[in-house]
Amino acid sequence: MGLVSLELDVGNSALKWRLMSEAGRLQGGRVASSPDALRSLLDELSLENVTDIKVASVGSVERDEPLMHLLATSGLPFKVAVSQSFCSGVRNSYADTSRMGVDRWLAMVAAFGVCRRACVVVDAGTALTIDIVDGGGVHRGGYIIPGVAMSARALAEHTGRVRFDGADKQSLAPGKDTESCVHHGKWLAQYGAVQAAIELAEADQGPSEVFVTGGDAQGLIALAGNYARHWRYCEELVLDGLAPVLASY
Repeated sequence: MGLVSLELDVGNSALKWRLMSEAGRLQGGRVASSPDALRSLLDELSLENVTDIKVASVGSVERDEPLMHLLATSGLPFKVAVSQSFCSGVRNSYADTSRMGVDRWLAMVAAFGVCRRACVVVDAGTALTIDIVDGGGVHRGGYIIPGVAMSARALAEHTGRVRFDGADKQSLAPGKDTESCVHHGKWLAQYGAVQAAIELAEADQGPSEVFVTGGDAQGLIALAGNYARHWRYCEELVLDGLAPVLASY
């Protein structure tokens, strides 16, 4: 089997994992983003052939501390990815790269590594992030927007008379009751933001590849219909950036 790495993408809502060998992906999945779920995962996986652990996390130092302790007790060496000023042809626009979520950085490095041309990188998760990279690999900036669940939750918590159930209803059609107005509206906001960002990017740098990842990515693609026919859905885009980023340290 050769060298095998356990790769972890610790998000706000889910922890994505996979085992990678020199030949490629062996297995993977997702669990809750919590110490208990990680402990169960480590117990369930056979780590005898694993040589190292690669980690990306968007959590705070306080939230990550118990996760890092668990990894330390595994007995395996592990490295944690951080955002950089430059890697694999991509140049970060942030003056303070530590302020950029590492998931965004990894996704950009992975996407540009695939296409080597101008691209727009969309991560539709707890937050919707959109990043623009030009043909020379320069990050031209990005956007951070509440995701679909967060948008609905904000309405529920901060309005007095906007009441709706939690059942998701994916549509861009105008709603005809409060529930459909909220659920369709949150998806319209996601789609509209992505469409506007792509149009702004292409007005500035010409045709751009669009990469889409995240838990709500497939719902967004389905709603976008023909507009999304050339988008690339990459379920593990953040994980794809781990190896090149950590190899550059």
